[in-house]
Amino acid sequence: MRRLLIGTLSAVALAAPAVACANDLMDVYRLAKDQDQTYQAAQHQRDASVEVRPQAWSYVLPQVTGQAAIDHDRLHVLSSNQSGSSSLNGGGSGGTPSPASSAATQYYSTRGYSVNLSQALFNWSAFATLAQSSRQVAEAEATLEAARQGLIGRTASAYFAVLSALDTLRADLDAQTSFKQQLDQAQKKFEVGLAAITDVRNAQASYDTATATVIADRTALDNAKRALGLIIGKPVDTVASLQEEIPLVAPNPVSVDDWSNAAAKDNPTLMSAYYAAEAARKQIEVYRGAYLPTLSAVGSTGRQTSHSAFGDDAITDVVGLSLNWNIFQGGLVTSQVRQARASYDQAQAQYELQHRTVDQNTRNDYEGVISGIASVRANRQAVLSNQTSLDATIVGLRVGTRTEIDVLNARQALAAAQKSYYQSRYTYLNSTLALKQDAGRISEQDLADIDRLLVTDRSTLPPPPSTPSPQ
Repeated sequence: MRRLLIGTLSAVALAAPAVACANDLMDVYRLAKDQDQTYQAAQHQRDASVEVRPQAWSYVLPQVTGQAAIDHDRLHVLSSNQSGSSSLNGGGSGGTPSPASSAATQYYSTRGYSVNLSQALFNWSAFATLAQSSRQVAEAEATLEAARQGLIGRTASAYFAVLSALDTLRADLDAQTSFKQQLDQAQKKFEVGLAAITDVRNAQASYDTATATVIADRTALDNAKRALGLIIGKPVDTVASLQEEIPLVAPNPVSVDDWSNAAAKDNPTLMSAYYAAEAARKQIEVYRGAYLPTLSAVGSTGRQTSHSAFGDDAITDVVGLSLNWNIFQGGLVTSQVRQARASYDQAQAQYELQHRTVDQNTRNDYEGVISGIASVRANRQAVLSNQTSLDATIVGLRVGTRTEIDVLNARQALAAAQKSYYQSRYTYLNSTLALKQDAGRISEQDLADIDRLLVTDRSTLPPPPSTPSPQ
């Protein structure tokens, strides 16, 4: 399957003429990788998420703690009963215990330290947390891969949006120029009595409409440039244009089911949802582990020194096993297990929804490529037909079989066909990239293949008319 999923744009690159190779799209993508904040945030999120792995290991690795203290103590003895030495030594029968000593106060210091070692031998929650961390890291990596592939698609889409707006503006500028010429001709004919005033009015209306359309086109172009600039982190001035005709290659493999199966295996967004569900399933085991006892090997060493009258200086070493079992915690564990099970069901439902969404998108984008090929061909033929129709209508106007209205309509139809043709090319390319992204196969090479279809010649547009300053 992997060998069958060869990018369709690779074949496009081989068919591209050698004079293209503008290398603009790749430059834009390199900037996007460094400057796009959505992708940068995804990288930082991955870096933060992978830390759950060493944190999970910390629960099963040895735990060492140390403690040291210096105390200054005050001992106030109120009374002390001590037998006389004579009675203890069998002295005279008249020997009696010595009276209680008077109250006394002592000041002294106590110093001590200890080092404690604990190694978990059995801790079900810790072991489950370690297994869960592997799923969480895999989820983070899949999410980053989805962001990387998404950046490729977003960059290309934003770049095509600029080119589409540019092509639309050029087509409408050509139409505006043609309408202006026709308006001038209608006015001259009206002045010499060869045309009616209605011809002038119709030509004026078409020219005014075209002017308004051009203004809207310039705004759309500026918006598209700003959208691309948001991704690359700098203003966009000029871009290389797409060559007039592009090779149209059908998806390979030809079966939509093959693409759907590939998406089910390799789509990074779907994989991220799968690992998220697996991590949620492991969380159930983490909480269930609280039902069970924990067993640890423990050891400690310490020294305690006291400088009081009854003080001592001792070193204590301890080695043993420690068993802890929280038999009942007020129903906390039971509630946590129910909560984790519900969260797992939610994550599983989200995975299934993502699976259906990916399958639907894959099939839609596959059909988009197929229909896009037909649309590009049909729209190109429509441009040729409308150009022929316009030429014939102009000839008919000269011989008196057509009217000015017919010419205006033919020009408008040609402009609409040109814009539809230009847009269909970008729709086809976007669908091709989207299909590869659905299958988890989109790469920088796909952008490099499209880059070879860009021409280095950047024709400049006439500047927008200046707005007269108020008097």
